[in-house]
Amino acid sequence: MTVLVTGVRGRVGGAVWRGLREAGVAVRAASGAPETAGAPAGEPPVRLDLGEPGGFAPALDGVRKVFLYARADTAESFARQALAAGVEHVVLFSSLAIDEDGAEDNPIARLHQGAEDALRASGPAWTFLRAGALASNALQWAEGIRAGRGVRVAYPDTYSEPVHEDDVAEVAVRALLGDAHRGEVLRITGPESLSARRQAELIAAAAGVPVPVERIERAEHRDQLTGHLPEPIADFLLDFQRKRDGLPGSPLPDTERVLGRGAAPFAQWAREHAAAFR
Repeated sequence: MTVLVTGVRGRVGGAVWRGLREAGVAVRAASGAPETAGAPAGEPPVRLDLGEPGGFAPALDGVRKVFLYARADTAESFARQALAAGVEHVVLFSSLAIDEDGAEDNPIARLHQGAEDALRASGPAWTFLRAGALASNALQWAEGIRAGRGVRVAYPDTYSEPVHEDDVAEVAVRALLGDAHRGEVLRITGPESLSARRQAELIAAAAGVPVPVERIERAEHRDQLTGHLPEPIADFLLDFQRKRDGLPGSPLPDTERVLGRGAAPFAQWAREHAAAFR
């Protein structure tokens, strides 16, 4: 059995690749820019740009399972070509944004919902990993912390349930190695609801550096985000943070249920990535 892993340059995709290799599974790494992907063991990834359906067939040849990043506009073509190639099961890296109120107006939810719908309609068996906020999102603060500016955000008391990217990857690996989660929607969060302010405190404790937290105007925070995100996504993220400002959420049970252990707390993630903030 060969498993195709898309997005191996990503934190989750790379961890899925490593987890499958450690399990002794034949893995084909795929990337839109394989020359820069840096896959371990000297095995260059195959080229697979999810925006170019003409390149799907060569990457899928001989593959039986796929870990797939979401791309709504070409998901139907990918599903059809995967089915024609003999792919039996696709694990889709989706988003909990689909479950939020107003998801129909949410660009992140629409992207992932489109990919889910395409797989449901015309693809192989599927498992949807709807992940919440990744703990690695905190790396967006690293440059400011290293420069002594700390964390400057519009909603420092907004809450999320950050999940370690390795836990997301391990859930994906479990789903790919067996059949127990075919046809399931797995909602993946971390084990605790934390404010951005509390995450900053945990980073400070792990890295041994001061991390002041400053509330800034929404417009300034928006300018920060639109430097690397499309405007609709930046606006959605800020709206979501406003709705969760001062409101803790409830971690969901699927991570622990699938892994048979507790999810990694944010403090552990911060210790593992402390060097990035020094």
